[in-house]
Amino acid sequence: MSFLLVLLLLHVSFAGEDCSREELLKKVVALMERHYLWWDRIKDSQWKSEQELIDHLRKIGDRWTSITRQEEDRLWYSSSKMIGLGVRWDDKGYVVKVFPKSPAEQHGVREGDLILAINGVNDKNQWRRVIREVEKGGIINLEIIREGLFMEIKVLKGEFSVPVIEEVRIIDHGDKKIGYIKLVNFTQPAVEQFREVMEKFNANNIDVLILDLRDNGGGLISVAKSIVDMLIGGEGVMFYLEGRGRNLGVYQFTNRQSFNKPIIVLVNKHTASASELVATLLRRYAGAVIVGENTVGKYVGSNMYILDSCGNVLRLITFEMKLPSGELVTTDKGINPDCKLEKENPIERSLECLSSQAFGVSPAGQP
Repeated sequence: MSFLLVLLLLHVSFAGEDCSREELLKKVVALMERHYLWWDRIKDSQWKSEQELIDHLRKIGDRWTSITRQEEDRLWYSSSKMIGLGVRWDDKGYVVKVFPKSPAEQHGVREGDLILAINGVNDKNQWRRVIREVEKGGIINLEIIREGLFMEIKVLKGEFSVPVIEEVRIIDHGDKKIGYIKLVNFTQPAVEQFREVMEKFNANNIDVLILDLRDNGGGLISVAKSIVDMLIGGEGVMFYLEGRGRNLGVYQFTNRQSFNKPIIVLVNKHTASASELVATLLRRYAGAVIVGENTVGKYVGSNMYILDSCGNVLRLITFEMKLPSGELVTTDKGINPDCKLEKENPIERSLECLSSQAFGVSPAGQP
């Protein structure tokens, strides 16, 4: 019995060493030295902790490299599910969305609540990290203002689903049929769900497709490519990925035939990464008209690396997305839309823009 106890203690001891913060930082730095796209910008720097390193990356403009949990990472990309609160807030801290059946909804958080602090942290830039560091099932304390009154709400961190497709409509507009789809992310379920919607649109013989990518922060490059394949055709290289001077993947056209109907892509300041890739490809190869605001400007992508046996993983920026010409799919200023989108009547404005572009006329209000 005592021998077994010694073995158990040794196992715990070694496990603790494997998952120490010091070893974690060493592993992160070693991976970055080998794979990080912008290693030359930081190679002479020193950090005392992984959080200090991440804070440094934010200062040099890398908003995306992060240390996450393997369970959460895989859950998101494979099934469009997350572990957390289930809320989306704006730049001021107002809750703009509470996901159905999420922990936040179950514990009484409402749209319109103003979040002041999460677990005592007032800095909005730190809230995602604060939530991530709480174990599943742990308590997250929200300090909020609702209708002028201060409140505290305790939420148990848990799993919730994010709908891949938020809305689908067929709109009669004069003698035209408009197929509208709001696509929220590019996780694995998006491929089949998008295919089903396109089958419905084709069966109804729509005249124009509106693909709404507002607030779509991206996802898997492979999923984005599969969706683009349903809309455009061609031959040869469609786009490629390049990391630190070497090719990391070439994506060829899969089909010869295109959708052959006008396409409008709605974007905003939260449209990023794979969404920007899709918008650029549709504009380039299908003549899509892009309507909205300048996008995020995330022309880079990441890979995941396991850090330890405790479930920590590094989501590291490793490549740029490029067109066959060598151009980036977008600059760091984001995609400049063909027409600016007013908040009222986005569909009407989009169709107006499409008509103006088709006839080479600058639409009203277009700078």
